[in-house]
Amino acid sequence: MGIEEMGSYDRAAWDACMKTAYEARERRLVPARVRAVAGKVGDSVSSTYQKLPIHDQANWVLEKAFDGALAVTFRPALRTVKPESVVRRVAKRHPSVQVLSDIRSLNLEQCDHLRKSGLGLTVASAAEGAASSLAVTGAEVATTVSAGTTAGVAIGAIAADTAATMAAMGRSIGVVASAYGYDVRQPEEELFALGVMSLASASTVGGKTTAMASLSKLTQQMMRQATWSQLQQNLLVNAIDQVYKSLGFKLTKKKLGQAVPVAGAVLNASVNAGLVHQTFRRAEAVYRLRFLSEKYGIDPAEWRRDAPTDLDASEDVVQVDEALEWQEKKVHHSMPPGGAFPSVEVAADPEI
Repeated sequence: MGIEEMGSYDRAAWDACMKTAYEARERRLVPARVRAVAGKVGDSVSSTYQKLPIHDQANWVLEKAFDGALAVTFRPALRTVKPESVVRRVAKRHPSVQVLSDIRSLNLEQCDHLRKSGLGLTVASAAEGAASSLAVTGAEVATTVSAGTTAGVAIGAIAADTAATMAAMGRSIGVVASAYGYDVRQPEEELFALGVMSLASASTVGGKTTAMASLSKLTQQMMRQATWSQLQQNLLVNAIDQVYKSLGFKLTKKKLGQAVPVAGAVLNASVNAGLVHQTFRRAEAVYRLRFLSEKYGIDPAEWRRDAPTDLDASEDVVQVDEALEWQEKKVHHSMPPGGAFPSVEVAADPEI
């Protein structure tokens, strides 16, 4: 079996999912005039971030903001979709479904009909973003971003806003995953979900290409059950924690570079809503591709594309497969505790 064996519905879905995963840009949710104003301030903030006298303090604030946040924000949000509830709902139409994984015995069209809308998540994230932006006013950031400790408060507030947004993104991923029979309570599925989040936060075609390649490699490893079962549980747990923190750093610094707090509630609400919206759409694309790959015995390597070298600048992307390999190396080569997954420095996002 393979792509050529697909029926018309599945083949059309495959092509649509590939297009969504790699599309150059989303519809911009922020008006051009607002982007222009925010961009001028954002360029200043972004270009001076590394030179700030509180740079080390800012990194410390970010480290503290995301240390432990995985357990109290993202993971609970990811798991708010209860497999038992999904199974009961699906079993009303398809009695053969007794456990969540049974959903994968259905066809794609049936699963698509069962999928819930992510609109509520987008609206909730927009409201949360407006509230956090009001807590850190443009005047405060404009006058203190290079002046000392108050900037640390601002950075902490944006980090908290990012953690809340990531929770909403996690919830949207959990909704989609369960619709296709995947249980995000399992560590390997949680790592995969974070890979989907990395794809959703990628801004350029090159970034999306890198994120999809990472997901492809991770899926290939997951499908090799014998190899996957040999992984120690703590390796997965440590990799999940590191990827979560890296994504949190990336998104927070991106928001700082966009001058989100300076532009105010409307822009921050739109940015958060846009992130959740594109997370839902790209989660749909990836989980449908994965569903069809398993159904037709397609190698996940088929998800990968070569990045056009002349299309856009390179983008640092958090890669889930590399995080897992990093943890394995730490164990196999006794890497000292100080060894850490490389941090990510991110410039302003041109697509917001």
